[in-house]
Amino acid sequence: MDPDGMLYSCIGRYDEALALHDGVLKERPGDTGTLLAKAATLDRMGRFADALAVIEEVHAADKLQPDAWFLKGFFLYHRGDLTAAAACLDESVKISPRHTEAWCIRGNCHYHTGELDEALECYGKAIGTDAAYPKAWYNKGVVLSDTRRYEEALRCYDEVLRLNPGVATVWTNKGFCLAMTGKYEEAVDAFTTALEINPADITAWNDKAAALRRLGREAEAEACAEKAIELGRNRGPSLVL
Repeated sequence: MDPDGMLYSCIGRYDEALALHDGVLKERPGDTGTLLAKAATLDRMGRFADALAVIEEVHAADKLQPDAWFLKGFFLYHRGDLTAAAACLDESVKISPRHTEAWCIRGNCHYHTGELDEALECYGKAIGTDAAYPKAWYNKGVVLSDTRRYEEALRCYDEVLRLNPGVATVWTNKGFCLAMTGKYEEAVDAFTTALEINPADITAWNDKAAALRRLGREAEAEACAEKAIELGRNRGPSLVL
């Protein structure tokens, strides 16, 4: 393993990270942890083909290395190749059934292809391996909300907030579910918390306005709606990501 190289990679000093990875590999050729760290650095540099070549080097030595399959699936997922990513992630969890992040990203692949029941199953597997993994709780909440299972979604969002109360998007999503179940006062409180964390959350401003209208608080609703319009006007053109 090469912790110094990983640190340099995480802060964007990729050339120095590569030099450190290669230094370790010169002393310990074939060190799996360092090879995978090098692959991650190469991917961050946009050198996807080189990153895959390093992973294949790991596969050549050990086809049953779960993190190599995971990392390859992770790279492919972020490039939108969901089919190939899913196949790699399946290999990872087949070898290591308690690979929490692999289960979570496998769930994301299902989510993006509209297989929501399968996505929920994967998020459940991730939570089963690590109940303190907030991404899995959050993603499960999103799917439950998308399928109008708002009370179940709220339980997931509450679990995320128990683990990390400082994420504005979770408060916004919680507020939406509260509003959809008729709990408008609680929804307003959730949106207010979201906006204290991130005052530029247009969705929270709009949804807060809608909840306030339901409560007959028209002047406050209008102020929130105007704030959302102002933020949208100042944001500039949207980009498709």
